[in-house]
Amino acid sequence: MTTKYLLAFVTLIIVLVILINPCNACNKDPICKDVNSRFKTCEIFVVGITPFPSHTCCNNLIIMNDNVKCEYDGVRRYCSCIVNFSNSHDHLPYLQDRIGQLYIFCDIHLSFPISERMDCSKL
Repeated sequence: MTTKYLLAFVTLIIVLVILINPCNACNKDPICKDVNSRFKTCEIFVVGITPFPSHTCCNNLIIMNDNVKCEYDGVRRYCSCIVNFSNSHDHLPYLQDRIGQLYIFCDIHLSFPISERMDCSKL
């Protein structure tokens, strides 16, 4: 009988973790799906693999920069999407100087921050 209750408890915990997991909410949010697919093109630059961001990366940043202004609470939501994306998979650490170089190479001033660890609620 105890094994049955333990199994039910463990199953309940697993279901709760899946439901509460912020990455699940992020994956269902159409903004985050868009941000994830667009920012993915920049990740190889911000982790230091390539010496320059790709044209696709820069174009995607320009699109996101335009889109963030059209969304309610866009800056906070885009920030959260990038933080969730960066924490949803294994990758080399984002290099702060590379993030800064995105602005120069892509000739853009972003309306939202790019970071692996940021408290986006303060924006």
